[in-house]
Amino acid sequence: MQSALQSLESLQQALREALSRQDWEAIGALDSQCRTSIGEVMDSAEPGLREQVEELSRLYAELQQAARAERERVAGELTRLNQSKQIDRAYKTFG
Repeated sequence: MQSALQSLESLQQALREALSRQDWEAIGALDSQCRTSIGEVMDSAEPGLREQVEELSRLYAELQQAARAERERVAGELTRLNQSKQIDRAYKTFG
């Protein structure tokens, strides 16, 4: 079980680093590893593993919040870009 604990700790660190860099591709790749690791330790009664799973769950909530904020930021940029293009086309029709 110690290897499972170390695996969860390293996944958490990797996720934190990817989140700090906003490396969404790395987060996506780490997600499948996390799901596999979580499935392996969920039945364990070892307190250290439970704590790691709870910490990972809190980190996932943080990741989801960051991903939503990034999605909203990108959507806002796309909206402004589309509006700018529409204005540019309108000016070109008058010029």
